[in-house]
Amino acid sequence: MAWRYLFTPLAPLYRGAVAARLGAYRRGWLRSAKLPAPVISVGNLTFGGTGKTPMVVALVRDLVRLGRHPAVLTRGYRRQDDRLAVVTGPNPRQQPDEVGDEPLELARRLPGVPVVVDADRERGGLEAVRMGADVLVLDDGFQHLRLARDLDVVAIDAGDAWGGGRLPPLGRLREPVAALGRADAVVITKVPPDWRPVVATIEAEIERIAPGLQVFVSRLQPSRVRRPDGEWVDPEELRGRRVYAFAGVGRPGGFADTLREVAADIVGERWFLDHHTYSERDLAGVLAVAGAADAIPVTTAKDAVKLPEDAGVWVLEVEMVPVEGSWRGLWRLLPGVPA
Repeated sequence: MAWRYLFTPLAPLYRGAVAARLGAYRRGWLRSAKLPAPVISVGNLTFGGTGKTPMVVALVRDLVRLGRHPAVLTRGYRRQDDRLAVVTGPNPRQQPDEVGDEPLELARRLPGVPVVVDADRERGGLEAVRMGADVLVLDDGFQHLRLARDLDVVAIDAGDAWGGGRLPPLGRLREPVAALGRADAVVITKVPPDWRPVVATIEAEIERIAPGLQVFVSRLQPSRVRRPDGEWVDPEELRGRRVYAFAGVGRPGGFADTLREVAADIVGERWFLDHHTYSERDLAGVLAVAGAADAIPVTTAKDAVKLPEDAGVWVLEVEMVPVEGSWRGLWRLLPGVPA
């Protein structure tokens, strides 16, 4: 967008602030707190859209399968309440304005796993350990240097690996790509069916930036669909149907790609800003346009937590699946965590 160029003079200030903060931690002027349980950070280099939340869900489910008792630590982006909150599913009692949309989605998808919401992740981590957690998954943690971690995983979206290659305002990088040097592993997410050429290109750039960094590959797979009556059905239910897609996510094109993967016929789209809070007018507008197009309105699980249960929309849920078939290779980087 042309308006971004008006703020170009601010780019060096942003870059300088990022470098100064990292330097303060490296020199020991700011400390990273060490928690009494292993911490696995899942983060990214770009602003939104990398599939970070589905990856957290996948790793936590695998830890449960391995016999561990994980908890998720998250800040609860854009929530209006700054008190520590523990969200548990499958039917959390909190509202999005209390804890944020992503914590609610995580809790719904991880029944029985505490999702501890606190901007102070050290305090949240201590609360999780007090509740019995023996491993902590730090959501959106790559830039949260206040907390030490035992495994630092960065998600890179195969469809938009480097966020335009620039920091704000001209690009979507949260920090320079050289930051990959402090990661332990990269997971390339949302790969297409013919993923090898795309992955090879991204891997070559990663090797240039951070030689020897471990790289894993995963795809975003449609797992189930919730109909307006509340029943969960197979994604095949969308095959051939006329759909009106709407969402407030970091990279909405990825959601559209997922709908095409299940052979839905997208007849219209409406994209809101990431973490958008839906008003009655927003929902009424979506339903009206979808109805006029003789289509069913479909959105994401993240958006669904901000809509009434009787909103009359379909919800497509996805899961992150490693192309290798398991996360075993990733867990080898953190001996002792898989029991």
